[in-house]
Amino acid sequence: MRMLSADWSHQWFWDGHEHVDPLKEANAQATRLSNHTTTLAEEYAKRGRDWEMELRQRAKEAALMNELGLVPAETPAPNPDQVAVIDEAGVTDE
Repeated sequence: MRMLSADWSHQWFWDGHEHVDPLKEANAQATRLSNHTTTLAEEYAKRGRDWEMELRQRAKEAALMNELGLVPAETPAPNPDQVAVIDEAGVTDE
């Protein structure tokens, strides 16, 4: 008897939870993304979001801003006193 395997092409995204200190979490997330210890898919999933849908939405927003001649606000450089540093024990504040 031959067994057929189903192709489950759906994903589940559970409700995300906000971090107690959003600035600390944002800095830690930026660090994880920059040193390749996480992915956009993983970070969006933590917030209960589909990364592909979110990137498509950002692309639509950027295209509309460009069409309307709007310049996106520049992202300020992180304050070195508030950037999270990852050491052997995990994320710590510097």
